[in-house]
Amino acid sequence: MRSFIAEVAESLYARYGDDVSSLYMLFPNRRARLFFCDALSRIAARPLWQPRFVGVSEVMQQIAGMRCSDNVKLVTELYKIYARYHNESFDTFYFWGDMLLADFDQIDKYLIDADMLFANIGDLKDLEADYSYLTPEQIQVITRFWRSFGLESEFSEEKKRFMTIWRSLSSVYREFRDGLMRQGLAYEGMIYRAAADRLASDEAAALPGEADDRYVVVGFNALSECEKKLFSRLKNSGRAEFYWDYDSYYVDNPEFEAGLFLRENIRNYPPPPEAVLTHDHFRKPKETVVVSAPSDSLQCKYVHTFLSDLLRQGIEPDKETAVVLTDESLLLPVLYSIPERIAAVNVTMGYPLRQTTAYSFVERLIELQNRKRVKGDRVLFYHSDAVGLLNHPFVRECEPAAEGIVEGIRRSRSVYVRSETLATGDMLPRLFRAVEGWENLSAYVREVLSLVAVRTSASEDAVRRREFFTVIVDYICRIENSLRDCGLEVTVSVFASLLRKVLQVVRIPYEGEPLAGVQIMGILETRNLDFDNVLVLSVNDDTFPGNRAVVSSFIPYNLRYAYGLPTPQHHEGVYAYYFYRLIQRASRVHLAYCSRSDDKHTGEPSRYIYQLDYESPHRPDFRTVPLGAHLSRREPPVVPKTGRTAEALSAFLDGGGRKLSPTSFYRYVECPLKFYFRSVAGLESEDEIAEEIDLPMFGTILHRAMELLYAPLLDVPAPQERIGKLVGSPDVLRAVMRAINEEYLHDSSATEDEYGGQIILVRDVVRRYIDRCILPFDAASGGFVLHRLEEPVECTFAFGTETSGHSVVFAGKADRIDLLADGTLRVVDYKTGRQHNCFRDVDALFRGEVRERSSAVLQTLLYSLMLQTERRCDVQPALYYVRSMTDPGFSPLLVEGDRPVTRFSDYREPLSALLRETLGEMFDFSKPFEPCRTPEVCAFCDFREICRR
Repeated sequence: MRSFIAEVAESLYARYGDDVSSLYMLFPNRRARLFFCDALSRIAARPLWQPRFVGVSEVMQQIAGMRCSDNVKLVTELYKIYARYHNESFDTFYFWGDMLLADFDQIDKYLIDADMLFANIGDLKDLEADYSYLTPEQIQVITRFWRSFGLESEFSEEKKRFMTIWRSLSSVYREFRDGLMRQGLAYEGMIYRAAADRLASDEAAALPGEADDRYVVVGFNALSECEKKLFSRLKNSGRAEFYWDYDSYYVDNPEFEAGLFLRENIRNYPPPPEAVLTHDHFRKPKETVVVSAPSDSLQCKYVHTFLSDLLRQGIEPDKETAVVLTDESLLLPVLYSIPERIAAVNVTMGYPLRQTTAYSFVERLIELQNRKRVKGDRVLFYHSDAVGLLNHPFVRECEPAAEGIVEGIRRSRSVYVRSETLATGDMLPRLFRAVEGWENLSAYVREVLSLVAVRTSASEDAVRRREFFTVIVDYICRIENSLRDCGLEVTVSVFASLLRKVLQVVRIPYEGEPLAGVQIMGILETRNLDFDNVLVLSVNDDTFPGNRAVVSSFIPYNLRYAYGLPTPQHHEGVYAYYFYRLIQRASRVHLAYCSRSDDKHTGEPSRYIYQLDYESPHRPDFRTVPLGAHLSRREPPVVPKTGRTAEALSAFLDGGGRKLSPTSFYRYVECPLKFYFRSVAGLESEDEIAEEIDLPMFGTILHRAMELLYAPLLDVPAPQERIGKLVGSPDVLRAVMRAINEEYLHDSSATEDEYGGQIILVRDVVRRYIDRCILPFDAASGGFVLHRLEEPVECTFAFGTETSGHSVVFAGKADRIDLLADGTLRVVDYKTGRQHNCFRDVDALFRGEVRERSSAVLQTLLYSLMLQTERRCDVQPALYYVRSMTDPGFSPLLVEGDRPVTRFSDYREPLSALLRETLGEMFDFSKPFEPCRTPEVCAFCDFREICRR
């Protein structure tokens, strides 16, 4: 295969010989320059200087005598002008100010009259005479667009907003350009337009080099109007030659979008007659394969298959082989898929900085400061930010104490953590300190990065880390310089967002030899380069060419089309050229796409695959990468009661030291294996700090608030009147807030100003339950005295036979114990869930269907058993379902069938018999722990991942 670059080198060397060094070469990218020098070195008779390479941007800057400015600086200057016409903060402007700047850039590059473009409905009649440079079709499109708006008096709010901004854009555009000119600043389109204007008005406009130096323009495609002005000047001066990289297959067909721009370019800037280049490669036989993969990972695995097949055919993959990524996020899995036999790989795209641990560290630092709270001289950090930073590998490596601090935070379950808790050792106090203002935040990030860089080892990873830090600090300094002199009030959030936006697009170049090894590239890097073996990944229609139907622009599609600005059709023409140009000279073309359809991808193959199949002379071989999933059925585990399991279980027996709570016992009734995991093996669900107040935490807050409210009323005779006075009183709000501070925030001094919206909502709901449900109910119920709150109770319970008997200790904490008028004790349990105080009979609580069992009922009966055994008196079990306490006829009593349970003594014997039977089974060491037979129990089990039911 002779590449396009090689043909250009041969043509130029044949005509100029060693004088090829005097030529000025214009390529659309830098990589083509390297391949051109390589091709030239292969045909040169002796050593010679390489030609002088320049880019279009360099030429334009020299002609205009201007240089591009930093993008952040440009947007801040644009905001100053925009703010004269619209009352908007810089925070909200910046993120679409970039879009407006891009529009101005295109307006200039395509030499559009901004006053005409930004004309509004009322201006059309006055400006009709100025439409002379537009075609009748363009005028018709513009007129039809504005007429579609209807009468201004009937505009919607969106149209009014659009027109308010639109009418100011012409003035903003002119004043923005004038302001930049006075400061010696410019954006690229402004430079291009200045250069084009100078070329049009000044025949002596300076081009790089001497007056008789020759230019060679190679391999361009879509040209802006400014680039056309430059190329026309070069053509008319007789100092330029043009070489176009194309194939007659798509250029000779006027309907083919791949040749949309080339046909005009060849007509306007014909190649030199002496140049002998071939343009009929696409029709030659090719190995064309289309691969459908059910996932991106399998698509990347196909890279291994493709390269291994080449090796089996005796083809050593080198720079003639390219793996092209249309989705650059696949770079890492592709690198892991390269066969070990391939020694050399050249990656052209660069590694995204946002995927490095260095970037994640900066994100952690920013979030730590964004969500901190300062209360007087105290600094509080949000728990997830503190834990995330302490768990970061950079901190773990530099500060061994970090792990212990993380465990302390998790044990305390604090939502906000005090800085003094974190500030141990030498490094952590410098991390966990509060900074205010964007300049201090910038200095803080730079200081921490320097601190970590100094403390890291001399390993290869540490060296790479310092390189990443150097790049990050460099960009931070650039942003600082742009913002410091902008004259605007910049907030911390704006600086943080700017930093993220800048760093997320930074790529760290790989070290490699560009002219050796398999080339792994993005689609843009393939321009002008030819490969014999090509594999293109992610050839999906939503990726390649991608959906550009919605362009991020202030300029609507109709006006973009009418004035000749780039549209989605322009984008499709560009990418169609990229595709066909890439494969036109190749002998092996493999195209892989992901067939999975989800909320982000359609799974539809690219239109180019269909074109190859239906229109081209090639018939692709369609293949599918199978998803080999061979999953064997896994039975739930069965745990024998031997060894350590027997030892742990024995600790519950006969005063062995462990006590059985009602919750643990019901866990066994639900599922013996669940009891084993939690109470015997000691496994716990991950001890996560609640990001939001979940149902268990909601109940905890309610319990604590009621304890605080009723504590002063303990053993007070006839407390109903005092309870009634609590309804709607400030005491309720204070109790609820104190409960939230103690149980959720773990900060007794937290104030209402520090509550987020969700905490305020929970506070109000808990207060409403207390004010409207519990307190009115108790105030209206006579004949009880509040006796104990959060009272520990326990009893010893014997089971087994006389010869092989054992005992266990049931223990728990009763929410509330009341003393009734007849001397009976009432054990009260507050519940915030759906009411479930009915049961068929005691037997159903142990052996019934899932819907017939009730943990609340069984646990309350167990509390009654413990209390009766301990106090030697009868007990009345009660459940306060707070959500139902305002219902007519609500009763807190348990209900067996249709009979209220008023005395526990009536149920002691059947309950005790079932307890003895269940405990006998639990401590039967010959019977293993097995899973329950009702899978419904597994739905919300913490251990379902272990069982794999």
